[in-house]
Amino acid sequence: MARTSLKVAALAVTAFTALALTSCSGGDSGGGGESEGGEIVIGVALPTTGGSAVLGEPMTHGIEMAADAVNEAGGIDGKTIRIVQEDTGADDETALNAFNRITSENPAAVIGFPVSTQGFAVMTQVDRAGIPVIMGGTNAKLAAGSDWAFNMTAHDGITTRAAAEFAADDLGVKKVAILRESGELGSGASEILNEAADEFDFEIVDEEIFQTGDVDLTTQANNLRSSDAEMLFIYGQQADYIVAANALATAGVKLPSFVAGLQPGTYSQLNYDGFETIYNRNQCVPSAATEGELLDWSKTYEEVFGAASTEYAAIAYDGANLLFDAIEAAGSTDPEAIQAALTDLPESTGVCGVHHGSPDGELSFSVTLGHYENGAYVTDTSIDVDAE
Repeated sequence: MARTSLKVAALAVTAFTALALTSCSGGDSGGGGESEGGEIVIGVALPTTGGSAVLGEPMTHGIEMAADAVNEAGGIDGKTIRIVQEDTGADDETALNAFNRITSENPAAVIGFPVSTQGFAVMTQVDRAGIPVIMGGTNAKLAAGSDWAFNMTAHDGITTRAAAEFAADDLGVKKVAILRESGELGSGASEILNEAADEFDFEIVDEEIFQTGDVDLTTQANNLRSSDAEMLFIYGQQADYIVAANALATAGVKLPSFVAGLQPGTYSQLNYDGFETIYNRNQCVPSAATEGELLDWSKTYEEVFGAASTEYAAIAYDGANLLFDAIEAAGSTDPEAIQAALTDLPESTGVCGVHHGSPDGELSFSVTLGHYENGAYVTDTSIDVDAE
């Protein structure tokens, strides 16, 4: 079952009915995430309601694709993967409750948490549970929160620095403004951009802050209009970007803007009058794939689920495969053995970039930078950070 390059060529197009994603489904679980029926129990914690549900649904599909393919190939050492899933919702308390319900199912590991604030909210419980948790948030400090925490997403320390370098060196930008949410996502990005300003010789001329969920960003937009910024970097949740676009358009702000991690469903809802050009930095962009495994995988995804694949679907697919590889390498569902195997994973190329284990828990190291042109995403450059 080795997948050193996470190949998708052999992935059959099926209805994916053999594997049912259940919400804390019943069953007697034994120790170490292995049930009496010879199943390996994997917890999935994703937002399927609230403003971040745009991430949760495609991630669910990505994990389902990975698990179903493994099960169809005979499982891991003959054991079938069984998923138990909980909705992390729109707030930290809901995420914490979801994690507690999942761990009551005694999973071998948990995968999910694409919202960094929710990842930090459960970190104490991650330590107490003592099982590997692979997260999908972008905060550079997320994987460092616990020895049991890993991150399947190229974090802001990688992607934001790459975007800043691109803005300075390729676009010639000298004056930058920041519009960001007040939590870990925004503050982490701000710290990285301010460090990058010294390195790449540009100036942060304005930094506007909002609370995630705010519905009126008029004051921030007016302040940005008064600045002499040449480019805007925006950091928030997907729903925040729609509010920000409307406020920028109303205020008459029209700057080239990096909208961090913008997803296709959100892009389609933006007021484009708020931007000169919309740039994006992601780990990968399935909609821009023209060849290779990402394109093949995206076609399979669309055939199965009737919707275009997204970056987070691909991230989750790769992240699940990394976890399955680690369980196979560990030769058991013992938490410490899986933890060690995740740390020591060899380099592989998934559908969404380059991956390998690391002592700090980071698993992904690729960045795609590009812009939207006539409604389509155009890749400007793709970077493997480790290759630099």
